[in-house]
Amino acid sequence: MEIRYFEDLAEGEKLNCAPVPMTKAAILEFAGAFDPQPFHVDEKAAENSIFKGLVASSLHTLSACTRAVVNAQGKIAILSGVGMHEVKMHTPVRPGDTLFVEAAWTELRRSASKPDRGFASIRCRVSNQRKEPVITYGYRYLLACKTGQDLK
Repeated sequence: MEIRYFEDLAEGEKLNCAPVPMTKAAILEFAGAFDPQPFHVDEKAAENSIFKGLVASSLHTLSACTRAVVNAQGKIAILSGVGMHEVKMHTPVRPGDTLFVEAAWTELRRSASKPDRGFASIRCRVSNQRKEPVITYGYRYLLACKTGQDLK
């Protein structure tokens, strides 16, 4: 697969993201390592929480979906991440849920000061197998351009 540059992207171009299974084992492992809130790591405590059962950390949900997006990007000439768009959680993720990521390139803008670079965002909407909204968010990237010297 060839590397894709800023000029190769189109506004609204969708990424083909694989489904993201959220297993109990993965939820417990991630939470134990990175977000050990009782409702993420302790089934009894989770039963007595507002969630009435074990739920995935929002950080786990975001990380797992990020992997699906990065895999779907293929080889992109990303120089750096430069930020994220607001992350909003809508529905808790439970063991056994499968997440479906809808992602698209947007906000494509060539740098005025450095024409060998461009900015691009990926906006994401994630739903579960019941078609309930789970999380919305986005990434902002700095990308390399194929050309740029002619614009100086």
